[in-house]
Order: sequence, then C-alpha cells, then structure tokens
Amino acid sequence: MKMTENNFSRLIEENKDKIYRICCYYLSNEEDRKDLYQETLLNLWKAFKSFREESAFSTWAFRITVNTALQYLSKEKRLQVSRKNFSNEDSSLKHDGMITEQNEIEMLHKSILQLPLIDMIIISLVLEEVPSKDIAKIIGLTDSNVRVRIHRTKNTLKKIIEGGES
Repeated sequence: MKMTENNFSRLIEENKDKIYRICCYYLSNEEDRKDLYQETLLNLWKAFKSFREESAFSTWAFRITVNTALQYLSKEKRLQVSRKNFSNEDSSLKHDGMITEQNEIEMLHKSILQLPLIDMIIISLVLEEVPSKDIAKIIGLTDSNVRVRIHRTKNTLKKIIEGGES
C-alpha cells in the first residue's frame, strides 16, 4: 500500500472508534480522553511512513495507541490520580434498583483502572476484539502467556465488580 494521506485517512476512519475506546480505558476524564486520542492520531501520522505492513494496520495502530497512552500516563502521572479519585468517589450507580448500560460501562472502566498496567493493556485490547496473537505482538509476550493473563484478568475484574476486591 502506498503511504499517502488518503490511505492514512481511510485507515484511521476504519479504526477510529476502536482507537478512541482504547484511549478511554486509560483515563476517566472525557477531556483527557480526547487529548490522548488527538495525541495518538498525531503519533500515528508521524509514524505512518514507517508502517511496513508486516502486520495489519489495526495491530500497528493499537500498539502505537497503547504506547501513546502509557507515555501520556507516565508524563502526567495521571494513573495514580485516577485510581485515587475512583476509590474516593461515591460508587452508587443504582437508580431505582436498575443499573443502566452506561453505568455498567463506567463501572467496567473504573474496574479496569484498578488492574496492574499490563493487565489493563491486555483487557483493553480484548474488549476491542484484538486476537490474542496480535495482543502478544503488541505488548511483547507469548500468545499462551497472553491467553493465561486474559483468563486471570477476567476473573480479577469479576471480583472487583462484585465488590470482592478494591
């Protein structure tokens, strides 16, 4: 594929929702999420000429998204602040005994932020339906290690959501 602006725009358009959702897994504040998304798009554009098509564009883009998120978190030290804010928030998400789908999504995002960083990365990619072999390429683990971590992380998330862990 020729590395042109039109090709870049088309590929971003095809993957923008997943890229944005991955950004959302790392930050709770909507403005921060938008900033991270914009920074990710900028990094993708800067690196686009180096895309060698050794993997799918989405795999390559998700790796840059994860790396950008990690740099963003490290630079701003937002991870610790986000975790502290979530633990101090009122977690009553029920309204008249009903939990809305939006609240369930927010609860999942808050629970993901309680995970160790590597598990947070893995589960964010799983939620975007990235195959485990591609996750392994993105984060540099073996496919079997990724599958084990996915299983363990799902169990941990279940405990967090059910209130068994904080």
